[in-house]
Amino acid sequence: MPRLFYGWYIAIAGSANNFLVLGFVMIGASIFIEPIRDELGWSVSAIAFGFSLRSFEQGLLAPLTGMVIDIVGARRMAFAGAVFISAGMLVFAQSQELWHYYVASLVMSFGLSIGSGAAFPAAIMKWFEAKRGRATGVMNAGNAAAWFAAPVLALLVESVGWRSTVTLGAIAIFIAGMISAWVVRDRPEDLGMTVDGTDERRSQSSLAISEGGLSAGEALRTPALYLLAVASALGVAVLIIWTIFLVPHLQAVGFSLRAAAIITGAYGACQLVLRVSAGWVGDRFGRRRVFTLSFAAMGVGFLAFTNVSPDRIWLLPVYYLCFGFGHAAWLVLQMAVIADYFGTRRFATVRGLVSMLQMPMNVAAPLLAGWSFDVTGSYHTAFTVFAFGTFAGMAAVMLIRRPPWADLPAARAPRGDPASAPESSDS
Repeated sequence: MPRLFYGWYIAIAGSANNFLVLGFVMIGASIFIEPIRDELGWSVSAIAFGFSLRSFEQGLLAPLTGMVIDIVGARRMAFAGAVFISAGMLVFAQSQELWHYYVASLVMSFGLSIGSGAAFPAAIMKWFEAKRGRATGVMNAGNAAAWFAAPVLALLVESVGWRSTVTLGAIAIFIAGMISAWVVRDRPEDLGMTVDGTDERRSQSSLAISEGGLSAGEALRTPALYLLAVASALGVAVLIIWTIFLVPHLQAVGFSLRAAAIITGAYGACQLVLRVSAGWVGDRFGRRRVFTLSFAAMGVGFLAFTNVSPDRIWLLPVYYLCFGFGHAAWLVLQMAVIADYFGTRRFATVRGLVSMLQMPMNVAAPLLAGWSFDVTGSYHTAFTVFAFGTFAGMAAVMLIRRPPWADLPAARAPRGDPASAPESSDS
């Protein structure tokens, strides 16, 4: 019986790490908003500003942290990320003033920037090429499973309070983060293996394709980078406000905390299947094509979620199906599409540039949604506006004319060959 390719162990480790990090840091945040408001009296806008700070720091530092990952390797940064995330959560658990919470948000954001949010994807792009979508899907299955944490976190908050729940999360993330980081290896060649676990020795041409790519400066001269940044900004804006205000929105339209947590957990069940299958669908039918369609699916699904209520419960299946597939495909394929267009040579740095360019939207989205609720008592207006923004994101991807890196003559040319000079006139 053939041994499992080691790259899959890295994907599984990333999945386990993401399960806890996303469960406590992102999904848990939605559970914590109301208890924090009740205890400390902070407004939704003030709490949302902490998420905007995270987005600002992650976007600002993304090119730098990406460059560091490309230089020192994903494994070391995965260790460091677990330390900073855990430390930030411990500060968060003890917060009494808003500035305590904001400091905690910045520390956690830095950990996300260098750890689970960047290190594990960077490693997977090096280990996979043909199966890149499937591997990313396996890693992101942990993100999907994190939605199952919602009912558990709601029970913990009701039983021991939000502070003790956050402290328990910090301990769990540190332990799991150390184990997951230990599994990571930066390149298959480090273990005498080849990309995708193929048995044959790679030719110089195939090695150039799998390890080559544009530098950061070269990527900045391609219109495709900016179109991807615009599309990503519009897509991630919906995901950010949905993640932060998921439970508060359901409570605002009449669901109890427990019912909202059950709806959230059921969504996670859909995502477990959809994330792995979305990667396979992308590899089978074209990652760019499926990535483009994901924007439309998210837009329709988010409109359904915006209008769901106890009286319109029939909208839940539309939300689960459309938003569920769009969310899964977008999250799984966004990183793979960046690697497909620009290669893996400086993947973490180029992905960091995309994150930096989309940062203004990431910062503004939670603030606008929080402000809208404080003014109107509803998230409906903000959610509707951002839902239609996803269709503009789809249009931005459709405007890209640049071929994938593997299809360019430069990708197949030996290092140092004049043909390897990148073409930047296309979009």
